[in-house]
Amino acid sequence: MARSNRVDRILRHVLSLSIAPAAVACGIDTDGFTAVTCGSERYLSDLHAAEELDFMQLVDIGEGPSDEPRVMTTFGTKCGSASNVAMCEAAIAAATSTKGFRLGQCVDSCPRHILITNKGDEVEVLDTKEAVLALIGPIDTAGEAVLAAELAEYHVACNNTEEGGVRAAGSGFEVLGTRYTEICDPLVRELYLLGINADGNAQEIDSEVIESSSACIGRRPAGLARRKACGSTRVGAYLASVAHLEAASVDAFEALAAELAHHGAPRTLVERAGIARRDEVRHARVMRKLASRHGGLFRAPSVEKQAPRSLEAIALDNAVEGCVRETFGALVGMWQARAAKDPAVRRAMRRIALDEARHASLAWAIDEWIRPRLDAAARERVEAARRNTLEIVAAEARAGNDPELVSTLGLPDGAAGERLARHFEVAVLALSA
Repeated sequence: MARSNRVDRILRHVLSLSIAPAAVACGIDTDGFTAVTCGSERYLSDLHAAEELDFMQLVDIGEGPSDEPRVMTTFGTKCGSASNVAMCEAAIAAATSTKGFRLGQCVDSCPRHILITNKGDEVEVLDTKEAVLALIGPIDTAGEAVLAAELAEYHVACNNTEEGGVRAAGSGFEVLGTRYTEICDPLVRELYLLGINADGNAQEIDSEVIESSSACIGRRPAGLARRKACGSTRVGAYLASVAHLEAASVDAFEALAAELAHHGAPRTLVERAGIARRDEVRHARVMRKLASRHGGLFRAPSVEKQAPRSLEAIALDNAVEGCVRETFGALVGMWQARAAKDPAVRRAMRRIALDEARHASLAWAIDEWIRPRLDAAARERVEAARRNTLEIVAAEARAGNDPELVSTLGLPDGAAGERLARHFEVAVLALSA
């Protein structure tokens, strides 16, 4: 476990060093922000709708069809100018949707919301973030800016300008909001300085970790027959390729567990390989869904079964696939969890990167167990393979990725890849010492 924590700490240190200097200031200055009033009424009390309305009603419709809707707050006079008040009130009472938008980050519970508007006899249901922003745009009040931040799934704390607040900035507003970027071992919460423009778009200007506690791509197996990924989009094809490799990692860890047991490895290493196998089953499932969402076509891997390998063969493969590629994959996953434009990708990579960091820790633990069991010549061959792969991975990282993959999936571009590779090389040397 000590080795596991050490690898995770080193990777997070590499990540922090690799973030562009503008994004790692010495903390966000919260002076000059106005505190947000507590209570649900804050959502509607400062809204200036594009058209004059009689009434607005914000409703929590729950997480599923069986949940009872709950009125959170109202503003104005219900059916104030309606020609048939009874019919208008009945329409408002019956208004609902199977969609809904989020307010703040989805962590323990993920309720959806709708905004019901009324003008005269007309009753309309707004059930998407875009529809709400279109109603209140352009954003020209502090309350609208805070609502835009909540619609972007940031939590804006009330009566606490250290974690929530708003101020005018140029032609728009700046809002302080928080998000959990890791939700399990470790738990990490970050404060964001958000720029909110007239269209209601939220841009992350700065961020810092304000809470942390201990509350990628997988390993390729020997015998894997590579198959070209397909998809109607570049993003979909890439995700299909990742899903293919994650599925192949299931076989890799299954074989590794059997080989470790065959060579008399400690029981904990065998068990950790089994846990990693189960992780990869979940990773493959998540990546298949993401690939399908973006038009990717998943192809199941074909892995030829291999006889148990020698300790040196295992050590060589572990040095290449585990100590370098899987460890760097965990680092890239951490990067994607921060940088991906697609929120589903960010959520997926937060969990996957955490798992891959544990898999990387397993690789280094296996390396530590095997090395004393090899002769000097074999140890040098293993170290040479590790150094060679490190150079290959660094070159790949410096080449960057397609701009569409950088934007949507948060993969590092050439400049970010260069920083990651440079600091990663130092980390690998520290881990192999």
